[in-house]
Amino acid sequence: MLLTEFESGRAVIEPTDKGIRCGGEVCETMIFSFNGEIVDRVRQMPESREVGRLQTLNGRHPWYILERDGLQVGVMLAVIGAPMAVGHLEELKACGFENFIVLGSCGVLDESLVADKIILPSSALRDEGTSYHYAPANDEISYNEALLLTMEKALDQAGIEHVRAKTWTTDAFYRETADKVKRRMSVGAEVVDMEASALMAWAQFRQANVYQFFYTADYVDHHNEEWDKRHEERTADVMTFFEVALAIAKEL
Repeated sequence: MLLTEFESGRAVIEPTDKGIRCGGEVCETMIFSFNGEIVDRVRQMPESREVGRLQTLNGRHPWYILERDGLQVGVMLAVIGAPMAVGHLEELKACGFENFIVLGSCGVLDESLVADKIILPSSALRDEGTSYHYAPANDEISYNEALLLTMEKALDQAGIEHVRAKTWTTDAFYRETADKVKRRMSVGAEVVDMEASALMAWAQFRQANVYQFFYTADYVDHHNEEWDKRHEERTADVMTFFEVALAIAKEL
């Protein structure tokens, strides 16, 4: 089977190749946000400036450096989907960023998880393709425990409530059937996303420091085979979640 062909050797194209790397100012920590509104609002802050970019066929992907209270962080929009998200992280690491704080929403499979709750995805079911090129084939993968503890310490110190959860990472959000949801829940998945298992595999392969958290959004109701967008329950300002990322950055 193709997905069992993991190889750890050098690839024909590496992110460190001179023809790939884009220039720009870097700092130690990059906040990689799947929420575009967060990045737009950071971009408009007076203490923020555009300092670099990645370039793809889709166009420019700029990053910004924000300086606040002696803290300096990079901020960039994360493209949705495991292949591009990992590809951009590869290039950002090659550019010199050392720590990656990744944030975005997730769907919930367990209705008891209320909207806007902070979730630390400690492990993931690998229902996407990218991770199989960064780690041997297996149904599940986890983040580095030491990095999870660092993130938990930062959130505890900031008084931010959070829980760990197993996520189901899937490439095909239009194919989340009721039976699949039941099967994923039967092995412990509580939330669903599109990138986490690939990011976990990339972090292990490149020995990268990835600190990822979700905030809960819609509910995939497998009982009634309905999609609950939870619009009325999702009341938090998105910058609340950016402040969570900054709390982690301060700990690093």
